[in-house]
Amino acid sequence: MLAAVLGMQFGDEGKGKITDYLSENFDVVVRFNGGNNAGHTVVTSQGKFKFHLIPSGSLRSSIVILGNGMVIDPYSLQDEISNLKKANPDVQIKISKMAHVVTPIHKFLDKSEEAVRGGLSIGTTAQGIGPTYEDKYARTGVRVVDLLDKDIVSRKIEIIYHMKENLLSDSPYKDKNERNKLSTELHEAGLNLMQYLDYTENLIFRFSQENKSILFEGAQGTMLDIDFGMYPFVTSSSTLAGALSSGSGFPFRKIQRVIGVMKAYVSKVGSGPFPTEIDGDLAVKLRDIGHEYGTTTGRPRRVGWLDLPLLNYSSRLNDVDSFALTKVDTLGKLSEIKVCEKYMQDGKDVDFIPRSLEEIEKIRIRYRTMKPWGDLDVENIFSKQEGQYERLPVELRDYVELIEKNTGKPVEIISLGERRENTIHRSFKS
Repeated sequence: MLAAVLGMQFGDEGKGKITDYLSENFDVVVRFNGGNNAGHTVVTSQGKFKFHLIPSGSLRSSIVILGNGMVIDPYSLQDEISNLKKANPDVQIKISKMAHVVTPIHKFLDKSEEAVRGGLSIGTTAQGIGPTYEDKYARTGVRVVDLLDKDIVSRKIEIIYHMKENLLSDSPYKDKNERNKLSTELHEAGLNLMQYLDYTENLIFRFSQENKSILFEGAQGTMLDIDFGMYPFVTSSSTLAGALSSGSGFPFRKIQRVIGVMKAYVSKVGSGPFPTEIDGDLAVKLRDIGHEYGTTTGRPRRVGWLDLPLLNYSSRLNDVDSFALTKVDTLGKLSEIKVCEKYMQDGKDVDFIPRSLEEIEKIRIRYRTMKPWGDLDVENIFSKQEGQYERLPVELRDYVELIEKNTGKPVEIISLGERRENTIHRSFKS
């Protein structure tokens, strides 16, 4: 099986849990975009694990790959590898030599650029992701393989500094000695990672030829895509299923299944349009019940009602085969639940997602009110292998079936809590 797991909303949909849950059926897990601005939390009988760079399936798969489309903080990665090896000592870790490197200079630039943006600030995680992708496309970036040659690292750091000198005027890196020190530290980090480096596109192709099952894991969500998200309040890479080709070197045409992960409601970190956003005490309640605080930053997430037009848009862009639905245990505790069924503009239904900020301001929402299902009797639901879906409260099943009816896609996986065991899998075949 060759499959992909992607977020359908603004990120934080629970991709980490779903990837971890599915990875039992896969030999290899590949991540193909983003950096440590992404955060995935996995809860198992061994405890709680937080990943930022390493794919979430690393606890169960025998091989994990960090693809060329990623941007990698080598210091953070060393810490993650150390923690992973304690939980899964036999896992093989492979890092693309062509992935780009996030340096401390890029983190400083991230904050400086946000200050320049002013009213159009994005609300980045300040992890240096955007500036690293900027250097990649300016063809001045530091690649992982470059770290093995101190002279190349030093020359590239000088180029980056002089091209961004104005933004770095208040940084420690205006001192040549600090830049030299940074080059040395990056080179040492590269030597520490050298054992994991490879041309991973060749590995992935070989694994597919050997009929190994491969799961591709995306970072962030569809509405943070650099082209099709709520620009400019987006991430710096493509988050769509098709991006796995450029981010891993493996042809998307060979992927047999695309699984879209969605929350029962919507959450968002950072600035920008959020059509179904909830305000006030209800937002605080939902945020607290759902522990809606960023895995990477700890920032409180904005929360909103499920947005079916947005979900349909994401489903179409990624050509999803099915959905994995998370956080139903959280949403069901509210006294009343709403679902956005239609966008309206000037009193008429619209069948598109507005692309300009001016158009988005004119959008009005048509909601449907649903009955809550309260606390879930998880022990009873999972008391038998068969009939788990049928033992869900009728109100929750109505919610699931509303999603299926409006999207034309099955909800195959339903997460009833953060533990991997609390998952209903209706018909997925590996």
